[in-house]
Amino acid sequence: MQPREHNRYRLGVPVIFLWKDGQGIWQQHMGLTRDLSVGGAFIFATDLPPSGADLKFQALLPANKGALPGGLHARGRVVRAEPARGANLAGFAVALEKRIVLRGGGGSC
Repeated sequence: MQPREHNRYRLGVPVIFLWKDGQGIWQQHMGLTRDLSVGGAFIFATDLPPSGADLKFQALLPANKGALPGGLHARGRVVRAEPARGANLAGFAVALEKRIVLRGGGGSC
């Protein structure tokens, strides 16, 4: 097994994610991260974007030590989509291309 390029952090936070469908219409759904790294994320969701889709998402981060809640706004590409199997929830992996951390809970993807 090849070592990962970036450390992954097990962190379950809500996310809002968007991608364009085959007709060019933006699809917006919600999910929950399983883990995050500076290079990617795995997101549990019932509605999965297709592999290869360009994606925008916002992870809603909790407040920390008196700081306001914030969000991680990111863009990436879906590298793998996994349908639900048995006890395993459906989800997808996204490789991040651009990320911006913003303070404050407002804003959109």
